[in-house]
Amino acid sequence: MADARRLAELSMPVELAKEVATQIDAAAGGGTVAWADVTGKPSTFPPVIGTTATTAKAGNYTPAWDDVTGKPAVIAAGADAAAARTAIGAGTSNLTIGTTASTAAAGNHTHTAAAVTATAIAPGTATDVQGILAELAARITALENA
Repeated sequence: MADARRLAELSMPVELAKEVATQIDAAAGGGTVAWADVTGKPSTFPPVIGTTATTAKAGNYTPAWDDVTGKPAVIAAGADAAAARTAIGAGTSNLTIGTTASTAAAGNHTHTAAAVTATAIAPGTATDVQGILAELAARITALENA
């Protein structure tokens, strides 16, 4: 009947709590259950540990790479980085590294401010970053000296 006290603590009326506790106690008697009546159990108990489709895998089982199915193509075909690039057709372009309009720039290339074109900022007329910066600096100096 300790259950009745707990139910009463939860604001259940005392008489109702006693009735609910009585029903819980009666239902909790349990009893025996036949093995055949237990659902969701393995067909053999304990399960047989193995590596076939009809056996269970051990907790420390690590599958061989070739046994893993459903891998993305880049991983499945890529034993190494070069093979992975080949599998997806990467790294097969004919780009030539250079400095002209028909070549690709190296990843570490830089441009001078004078080589980067830009739209002039009125009333200035410079059309490269270096010239625009020089014009802005001159305007700031003129404003500060005014």
